[in-house]
Amino acid sequence: MQKHSKSSSKYEKLRKPLSRVLAIIFILFAFLTAPKGNGNQFHEILEFTGYSLLILAALGRIWCLIYISGRKDRELCTEGPYSLCRNPLYLFSFIGVIGFFAALQSISLCLIASSLYLVYYRGVIKSEEIRLKQLFGASCLTYFQSTPRFFPKWQRPSTLQSLIVAPRIIERGMREVVWFLLAIILIDGVEFMHEGGHMILMTLPF
Repeated sequence: MQKHSKSSSKYEKLRKPLSRVLAIIFILFAFLTAPKGNGNQFHEILEFTGYSLLILAALGRIWCLIYISGRKDRELCTEGPYSLCRNPLYLFSFIGVIGFFAALQSISLCLIASSLYLVYYRGVIKSEEIRLKQLFGASCLTYFQSTPRFFPKWQRPSTLQSLIVAPRIIERGMREVVWFLLAIILIDGVEFMHEGGHMILMTLPF
């Protein structure tokens, strides 16, 4: 049985525009700052780890989109990545944020950006939970009790034999996923500028 969507809260409405503004601010900081000791072996390992996390974030969001496309606010999605935690899309975005700044080898910016992400998205998630309770009632409460909110439980995810997806939503989601891969090109550009000694206005402690 289909359910009609409740109105989104201010947290949900501001989520995308605020995320874009913060992304631009942090990208500027990435260009204008560099961590102390940049280029040593530890930072090279950090860079490789960051690239790996960006790829994981992109693949993880595609996995989520397959399960949620066309079902959001119509069905309670509890399979696939949604069987491991209730907000896997936000989790993989969080992994992407960590990956971006780890690839830039900036622990300072990584800590600041990830902390801001967790603080703001805590409000977004709580707001969405209220709406889901209104939409799905008792089944939603059962799901909440058995599944972690953000950090996943380590078990084999449940799956479905077949699933109807909405191509338009998948396509829109894929355009967002591309940004995680374009971030790798952006990081190379930042490194190229910094190696030439350009645009570094501040050296961060780590």
